[in-house]
Amino acid sequence: MTNTNKEGEDKKKSVHERIVKTATRLFYEQGVLNTGVNQIISESNVAKASFYQHFPSKNDLVKECILRYDRYLTGVLASHITSSQSYSEFMKKWVNQLKNDTKMKYRGCPIAEAAFQLDATNGEMHELIRTIIENWYNILRDFFERMKKKGEIGQTMDCGILAQRVLHLHEGAMIMWRLTNDDKYFDDLESFMSEVLKF
Repeated sequence: MTNTNKEGEDKKKSVHERIVKTATRLFYEQGVLNTGVNQIISESNVAKASFYQHFPSKNDLVKECILRYDRYLTGVLASHITSSQSYSEFMKKWVNQLKNDTKMKYRGCPIAEAAFQLDATNGEMHELIRTIIENWYNILRDFFERMKKKGEIGQTMDCGILAQRVLHLHEGAMIMWRLTNDDKYFDDLESFMSEVLKF
């Protein structure tokens, strides 16, 4: 590849990255519905033609932002799982992560935020989100299966159901925190995640 071609590729990547970073921030701060393409173009400092070259529609951009966050969250989960020797250690790390996130400009799970604003007829996006959530379930289930083999989780526990319950508790705590701005829901979350082992 010549230097000229490489520079062209780098410039394309730079434009793409600016658009995605700007859109991710605006979608999160203002909401998907309240953020228009023109604002994204303006704040990304890109030409309209360049924008549409990378993203033919706003829907394509929303999809890219959702996939980016999924990769981030999956990485965070994997990091906590790798460094945790027990179920309780993992849960403490997960809850502490949420508490630390709230000290920054945090509005809850970006994927949930986007999902709440999607058109009910947008089947492609809803299917994407269902696939992402299913993957989260699988990551948690596999970790819980390992903890079960270590005796951290009861032998009669269905780890698939446990993964669903834990994720439901997590999303519920996030929504209640968002509604009230009260950190007690994260303290409750850690307690409930321990209690769910008894069901």
